[in-house]
Amino acid sequence: MRYWQLGGYAQDSWRVNDRLTLTYGARYDVFAPPYDVHNHWANLNLQTGLLEVAGVNGNGRRLVNFDTNNFQPRIGLAYTLTSDRKTVLRGGFGTSYVIPGQGGGQLYKNPPFFANQAITTDVNGAPPVTITDGLPVPPMIPVTDTAALSSGSPNVWDQNLKATKILQMSIGIQRQLVPNVMLSTSYVRTRTLGLLDNLNINQSVPGPGPQNPRRPYYDINPNLVNITVRGNHGDSTYNALQVQLQKRFSQGLTFNVSYAWSKYLSDGGNVNGGGNFPPQDARCLTCMWGPTPDDRAQVLVINHTYELPFGTGRQFLHSGILGAVLGNWDVNGIWTIMSGVHFSPTLGTNVSNSAGGGAQRPDRVCNGNLGAGDRSASHFFDTGCFVAPAQFQFGNSGSGILVGPGDFNVDLGIHRIFPIGERFRVVYRAEMFNAFNHANFGLPNSTIGTASAGVISSASTGRIIQMALKLGF
Repeated sequence: MRYWQLGGYAQDSWRVNDRLTLTYGARYDVFAPPYDVHNHWANLNLQTGLLEVAGVNGNGRRLVNFDTNNFQPRIGLAYTLTSDRKTVLRGGFGTSYVIPGQGGGQLYKNPPFFANQAITTDVNGAPPVTITDGLPVPPMIPVTDTAALSSGSPNVWDQNLKATKILQMSIGIQRQLVPNVMLSTSYVRTRTLGLLDNLNINQSVPGPGPQNPRRPYYDINPNLVNITVRGNHGDSTYNALQVQLQKRFSQGLTFNVSYAWSKYLSDGGNVNGGGNFPPQDARCLTCMWGPTPDDRAQVLVINHTYELPFGTGRQFLHSGILGAVLGNWDVNGIWTIMSGVHFSPTLGTNVSNSAGGGAQRPDRVCNGNLGAGDRSASHFFDTGCFVAPAQFQFGNSGSGILVGPGDFNVDLGIHRIFPIGERFRVVYRAEMFNAFNHANFGLPNSTIGTASAGVISSASTGRIIQMALKLGF
């Protein structure tokens, strides 16, 4: 498989006056669709329902068209608000394009270049084949036999695939409170259009009877089952208020306090799986719009490093026995507090009798989230707020409407360097992960209609302590 990318950019900075500086530029990218050097490449024509093989019957090599509309402007500014030059307004806006390679899901995974072969053995009988004799070659369909190739569940890429468009903006104020201490407050927004997802456009319509006659492509090509199309199916938005208090290293101490209050909504999936995809109904992507599984409304992180003021070169106990024992120790830590992630209720049965979609949802008749005083590991959310929909119907529960338990974690460490003469030194380090052994529970079972619905049965790892010695020379 081969592909190439061509990009160019221009950027300039203009100091308008002693308070205002503008930075602006633009970028342009072309992402060439991949191809196979031996034309072992096939894609489904969504109009005809037939598989097209690269280099056959006048077909091109790539089987996906070029996307040339990838112009990306950017602009940023920095403006000093006060005469003491300790308060600065910063802002920016930019457009970017990206397209994941998906090397493991490309168009070589289609007939006649990709085949599955199963060899069944019987423990009570002689093996049908042996490694010594070699494995039989699976029957291959001729590349010119379009009708025979066009069956089953092909791997499909949208022939007019576009690069995902990302619009990012931020505006914020930075203020130097005292020397070495900076406070920053920002609003950050990201809008993503055309997220790439795998969508089964041949999902059967809910209803009674066999599945295939209810599939949209049945009248075009009845031999097709699932048609999973890699295309621009999803969008997302991220909005956040971000606050940061930072102290640069001085007097043996440095720390950073970061807080984010945010909302992350999407009707698409993540690059490596998950997210709000695939949908229960391929014909209603907007029904999947909601908080993503990795959306945490509030996150507070504090990290610090402190050189204890004892020992050689420090404020106290420069010498003596106490200085030798207590001196030159450094401590550090990371404190994290996060609200819970979002999750979605699902059904344990196929009420709609539809095949080829994502997990099916129940109907929502009330909120479902319980107050902090009403939740427990055995009853984390109100399962009575969710019921099975009418037969041959999809449920109306949205994505990410339930919120899981929050997290609290502290990682602490201490280390010291012991010099041995001029050439050697020993470094001792001790670390505690989840130092307070706090129980951070996992998500509850969200499958409505099962006995364990609403029950939490997992938790993150407890306290871990590790120590190490390292000799350096």
